[in-house]
Amino acid sequence: MLRNRTWPGLALVFIMLAVMLTACGGGDGGKGAANSPSPAASPSQTPSASPDTAAVRSYTDALGRTVDIPANPQRIVTTQYLPELLAVGVKPIGAVTHLLTSFASVKDQIAGIEDLGAINEMNLEKTLELQPDLIIATESSDIDMLDKLGKIAPTVVVKWDGRDPFQHFRDVADIVGKNDAAEAWTQAYEKKAEDARAKLASYVKPGETFGVVVIGGYEKGQLRVYGPGNVGYTLFDTLKFPMTDAVKTEWGKGNNQLGLKISLEKLPEFASADRLFLVKFDNDPDFVTQVENSSLWKDLPAVKNGKVYTVDDNIWFSYDVMSFNAQLDDAIRLLGS
Repeated sequence: MLRNRTWPGLALVFIMLAVMLTACGGGDGGKGAANSPSPAASPSQTPSASPDTAAVRSYTDALGRTVDIPANPQRIVTTQYLPELLAVGVKPIGAVTHLLTSFASVKDQIAGIEDLGAINEMNLEKTLELQPDLIIATESSDIDMLDKLGKIAPTVVVKWDGRDPFQHFRDVADIVGKNDAAEAWTQAYEKKAEDARAKLASYVKPGETFGVVVIGGYEKGQLRVYGPGNVGYTLFDTLKFPMTDAVKTEWGKGNNQLGLKISLEKLPEFASADRLFLVKFDNDPDFVTQVENSSLWKDLPAVKNGKVYTVDDNIWFSYDVMSFNAQLDDAIRLLGS
């Protein structure tokens, strides 16, 4: 009987307390709720499962494989395309050795990227420890290594052969969800190139021809000239300087991925441009001396007129958009004075 008589009173007390608490919460504009502990997030609300980080999409890579990749990858390992990633503001957590030593154009941006060893001898244990959510590779990686990498994280192959650097750039940007950033970068580069052409028109006479000579490199006693590919891209494609007829004709025949290999005796035929850009590799110093001391070299028009520009192979022999940007700066510096 006592319990039945006191229950209505207790209920009234609880109701009054609830009203008072509600009034207090409403009176501070919701600050009380904001300062109180949040309820534990359900699995679907945790950051790891948010749409930005957990969403996946299917991607068909250069080998024809369909791979489920993160829509917004956060921890990327790459065996190629480091400059392309950095150009869209994506810094990988790991990369193979040659990417960290070969690109002068991005040397100030690679601090903190783990060195994972040679491309086909990658340190798989270290790669696993990095916990990547995406691995980007090229067709130069052997299949066995690709299979091993695929067991660590989704691994996609981006085609290198037969594609120009801006296509590489677009392909990589698409994979990491940065298409807009790549487009903005490309537009800015094209504007910079346009401005450079206008500026250099005051320093380079109409009709002056340009050439590219490379001494040393892949083998002993090697002498090469280039058209628009590789080291000649910025001069002939971007700045649109004319090459000599001999180089233009020979280059047009194709099969020139490694340049046009010539003998010393062919210098007058293929290096007779008004201005020469020269790359000297240090792996064959005796041959460099032989070429530069020869009468064939000394009699070239650009040599006699003091219009030979020796350039850094770490900038000019790299075939990527960030190197092109650095090459453009270098060309303006060398020619615009």
